[in-house]
Amino acid sequence: MTSHTHDIELIVNASIEPTVVFDKSVYETTLMNKKASEFFNLDKDKLYSLRHFCSRADLFNQSAAIEIFESLQLEEPKMVDWPVRLGKIRWLSAYVQLMSSDTTEYVIVIFRDNTRPKESLLKLDNMIAYREMLDQLLAYNTNVNVEEIPLIIDQSLNMVGNYFLCDRSYVFEYSEDLKFKSNINEWCASGIEPYIDELQNIPINSFPYLKKKLLKMELVCVDDINDLPDEAIEEREEFAKEGIQSILLIPFAEGEKPIGFVGLDHVHMQKQWSKNEVSNLKLLARTFANLLVRVRNERQIVDNKNMYQTLFESVNEGILVFKNGICIDANAKAIDELRGSLKQIAGKSLVELSATHQPDEKSPAYANVYLTEAEKDNPQNVEWRLRRIDGVEFDAELGINSFQQVEFNKLVIIIFRDVSEHKRKVSNLIDNQRLLRKEIDNIVHPLVDANQITLLDVFELEQLQKMQDAFSFATGISSLITDVNGGPITKMSFSNRICEKVRSTEKGQKMCIKSARELGERAKKVLRPVSSPCQSCGFIDAASPIIVDGKHIGNWLIGQVRPNDLDVKHLLEYTRSLNLDDSSIINDFEKMVKVAPSNFEKILNLLNVLTIELSAMGYKNLKLAKAVSEHLHLEKELRQSKQEAEESDRLKSAFLANLSHEIRTPMNGIVGFSELLQFDGLTPDDRREYVRLIHQSSSQLLNIINDIIDISKIESGQIDVHAGYFDMVRLGMDLQAFFYDLALDKGIELVFEQGDHSELEIYSDEVKLRQVMTNLISNAIKFTSEGQVIFGYEILKTSEIELFVQDSGIGIDTNDVDFIFDRFWQAKDTDVKKGGTGLGLAITRAYVELLGGHINVESQRDVGTRFSFVIPKELK
Repeated sequence: MTSHTHDIELIVNASIEPTVVFDKSVYETTLMNKKASEFFNLDKDKLYSLRHFCSRADLFNQSAAIEIFESLQLEEPKMVDWPVRLGKIRWLSAYVQLMSSDTTEYVIVIFRDNTRPKESLLKLDNMIAYREMLDQLLAYNTNVNVEEIPLIIDQSLNMVGNYFLCDRSYVFEYSEDLKFKSNINEWCASGIEPYIDELQNIPINSFPYLKKKLLKMELVCVDDINDLPDEAIEEREEFAKEGIQSILLIPFAEGEKPIGFVGLDHVHMQKQWSKNEVSNLKLLARTFANLLVRVRNERQIVDNKNMYQTLFESVNEGILVFKNGICIDANAKAIDELRGSLKQIAGKSLVELSATHQPDEKSPAYANVYLTEAEKDNPQNVEWRLRRIDGVEFDAELGINSFQQVEFNKLVIIIFRDVSEHKRKVSNLIDNQRLLRKEIDNIVHPLVDANQITLLDVFELEQLQKMQDAFSFATGISSLITDVNGGPITKMSFSNRICEKVRSTEKGQKMCIKSARELGERAKKVLRPVSSPCQSCGFIDAASPIIVDGKHIGNWLIGQVRPNDLDVKHLLEYTRSLNLDDSSIINDFEKMVKVAPSNFEKILNLLNVLTIELSAMGYKNLKLAKAVSEHLHLEKELRQSKQEAEESDRLKSAFLANLSHEIRTPMNGIVGFSELLQFDGLTPDDRREYVRLIHQSSSQLLNIINDIIDISKIESGQIDVHAGYFDMVRLGMDLQAFFYDLALDKGIELVFEQGDHSELEIYSDEVKLRQVMTNLISNAIKFTSEGQVIFGYEILKTSEIELFVQDSGIGIDTNDVDFIFDRFWQAKDTDVKKGGTGLGLAITRAYVELLGGHINVESQRDVGTRFSFVIPKELK
């Protein structure tokens, strides 16, 4: 196309877009309009090279523009991208056309600003890439190997940094005890100094403001660090030191436990975080949490596997593992005991490893019964004879149990030890005891059955305590003598402070008793001293049985000993579950003396000798006691018969008197309101109320009769409690209505104090509580001639309620207060006696105790009396 210079000038000046004309031969400007001058910030009257319009060397340099110019053909204009940097990043498009004028070729470039749509498209592309990254991370959570997770997080942080256009992105992880935090992954933009090596095992308390926010799972979003509050002075100084201007921290957790946070920093500029950006980072934080939980779990599995492998190999008892009845593994001790190799042992059944002759003439094939029962989750503890690979047989104790390795794959583990030498020593000891018994029997002939004796039948408590204290003083080890059920008979001789703190808690007390009972059961089964770590704290405990005339009557327990290999971490895991303070436990633990297993074994041998001597002494005491028991037997039977007859007569009299006393009050209500019903002038509402009270009194009467019959059960501890939910306020209003007329007749004000409650539901026995309050209110009115009787309740705690009855009556003498709850008691002063059998308060006290409370009385003569008792709102 041929054109004139004048035409080109018209095109340039008429264009509303930035327009520049270049001389193609030298790639310099010949003309530009005012719009282009302002757009590129250039002087309109000067000449510029093409390079001035191609300043994005990374995206579009002068060579790229020349290439476009050289490809132009006349009458074939092009639309191309023309990215440049003009203060801000800009994305231009250019309409490029070749024109000629005489002998000169010109290139007209009309620019258009496409920055906004281009950046929107880039942001959309980044968002799509970000979402694809999150989808990929979610897939990684279940499919990727744990070893690859750190690299995946690094790659993700790189993408996050580019997506958010930040200078640094990173992940911090907390330690298990939430005392330290470490930077485990970090990405930094070009020119940004990394800090990951310096941010390891930082005390979490070093930044209190961040700790408070992040541990509460609150995000930290700061557009300008100068906006941080005064309490965040440490954080502000640290951010300033690292050059951070804006920061965004998103915490993540496993369940409700915080495990770390994701962070983004801006160093070169401040950043205003949008809700969309925060939302996207929250989703990323949850994804990172899932990955880190997998890492933690896998790490725990590896640690547990290593720990169990160490225990498997280092334990001083043989361990065999069976699958489908065949041995698949054995530890070093088992291989040594069986005198073979793992290759020789593996592949054999328990029957093949069993001796030909077994206890109780059992067949070796009976071993399969033990394995089958163990597979059914019925642990077996048996004595069995095993056969070594070389054919030698020996006696062993077997503990057989099962565990689920994976789904549908149950393994059986057998822990055994050689007890041949021990059985030989026990056999010799039993023979010696038998000879001693025969010698004693030649002197004193047994007259009573030994199966009926207890430890205190053959020893005095003081005698046992002295022997126990002497043993503990000599060895420095705590000890205790218990009955066969684990119940203490003596007082503990010595006790370490940790055990005292553990037993001060309900859970710790139960676990200690359970551990002692099970240890005693083991000693009873094997009839020899046994030791094991306490189920509570891991300290070493031991028990030696006390046997008299073949009867197991008690155990001598020793322990609370710190073994030299006990890890304080195991102890703290347990004491934390009891809410005990770590520092005091660690302090007490470090003060304890370590005892090597060999030294404890020597002490246990000494205990064995003492219990053998104690058993012989008990046998002698038993025979001496039997010698005189026959002479006392007849006298005891006569005395017991007399007591039973007297008690029977007393209970019968008490029953009849109680029946008369307790029925009178509800009968008065029934009769009184029945008479009122005969009046013709009653309103329908009054009539319905009287009928309701009559029905209520009748029900009360029926329940009282049942309760009076149950008085014998109270004496024997067999009374039943029928708990249910009922309204305490309604009960009080019923009692006020029931006694209203009686109080009115005496000129007494009857007040029910219910506080601010319109209703108060409790779970207890309403009948027995109603009877208690009826007895107390009735007595208060009976012994009050003027003033008032106040009854009601007060809530002491969320779980307890106090009920009271207070009067302004004649009161009780100080000397009589201690006896008022005794059966048949009445004041001796004739001015005080008002009738009755004296059973009311005895029954009241029994009922209060059944309801979980204890009744108290405060009284002053001629001033008044207050009865009160506290019961739980939820009767267990």
